[in-house]
Amino acid sequence: MPAVLEIATLIYLFLFSCYHIITGVISVFFPNFALRFYRILYGFHPKETEQLKMTLRPWGNFAIAIGVIGFMVLYNMDKFFLILFPFALLLLIRIGYRLKLRSQLYRDLKVTKVQNWRMIIIQLLGIILFTWFAFSLV
Repeated sequence: MPAVLEIATLIYLFLFSCYHIITGVISVFFPNFALRFYRILYGFHPKETEQLKMTLRPWGNFAIAIGVIGFMVLYNMDKFFLILFPFALLLLIRIGYRLKLRSQLYRDLKVTKVQNWRMIIIQLLGIILFTWFAFSLV
């Protein structure tokens, strides 16, 4: 694998892991702030917030776990590189629902086309890097 792709993958995995831990901690411990944070990051404007704040806590737990697993992969890439495949699948599923629900995301949550496509492109980059890197080690 070219060194630039390896470095790009490691940087993406580091940011992916940090993102999940940060958003997980925010969602679990600071749900009011989480709603404001997601509004800024994604343009996410939910109509109902009280039930959503309750839902953010279990989602946040999963996000923290994903981030910790990502750092485990970074710590020992030779041993845990196959975990990059489920991470790529996670990103692929996220792209799938962003594409399938794009009209609803705009109508109900006010996520603009630009905001939605920005996230799709970021996630697509992760899929490419994770699968390329993992296949290079198989």
